[in-house]
Amino acid sequence: MLATAQSGEDFQALNDDVKKTFRTVLSGISIESRLIELSSTPAAEFRAMPLNMIGVVETGLVSVLHGNTVVSVLEPGDLVLADTDFLPAGVGALLYGSESGAFIRAYDRDAFLDEIAIDKSLQRNWIRCIGQHVSLVLRLNALHIRETVGLGGVPEIYPVGSIIIQQGDPADDIFSMAEGLAEVLVNDMAVAKIRPGELFGTMAALTGSHRNASVRALKSCSVIRVSKDRFFELIRSRPSAVQGLLVDMAKSITELNEEVVSLRRKHGDS
Repeated sequence: MLATAQSGEDFQALNDDVKKTFRTVLSGISIESRLIELSSTPAAEFRAMPLNMIGVVETGLVSVLHGNTVVSVLEPGDLVLADTDFLPAGVGALLYGSESGAFIRAYDRDAFLDEIAIDKSLQRNWIRCIGQHVSLVLRLNALHIRETVGLGGVPEIYPVGSIIIQQGDPADDIFSMAEGLAEVLVNDMAVAKIRPGELFGTMAALTGSHRNASVRALKSCSVIRVSKDRFFELIRSRPSAVQGLLVDMAKSITELNEEVVSLRRKHGDS
């Protein structure tokens, strides 16, 4: 697993050990497998993994997408645990794709676990592998939080229905949606939605104007708040961050324009 935030030697050491343990487990499994090909894939065409699957990346690099954010990049030897059939209704699965193409060797999960159940040595190694994998994911999450919060941002929780940004207020902060779903309201009319991985509140903060829209939580939201000044530091120290900012701003403008056109048509029809 390649970290998508700056990592250290301990992350790499644990990553190598997860692969070693998983190889040990696979060496004791004799069930049939199949190859899943991920051809060169634009982000818009990333897909969820099949149901009832445990896999390993065989060749290439596999990007894992949550919302609009690549949360990890899997490399050969990495464990692939499909979450498609574990999620409650309304929760989107992680999506997988590859910029240059990749292959995943897939095993039927039930048959895989049945083999492990009859061998105590396999059981111990599988439990060790899952424990290491969870530890690795938690460390990766910590790296993302540290990178996002490193310039002064603090995670905040907003319950359903609460106001994250109020139209007309001064624009002193910029926000990043870590988890949840929110809607953008202009004069109490919904015009867009904000999903995990998206920045919001940027335009007013960057132009020095007051908030021209409100943002209200549609689901419980975990939000990173970064002061305007600290955000400018981020842009100066990491120019690559500007690309993501421009993409989010362009998306917001496009959605607002489409909503305005739609509203005009409705009023024209009436």
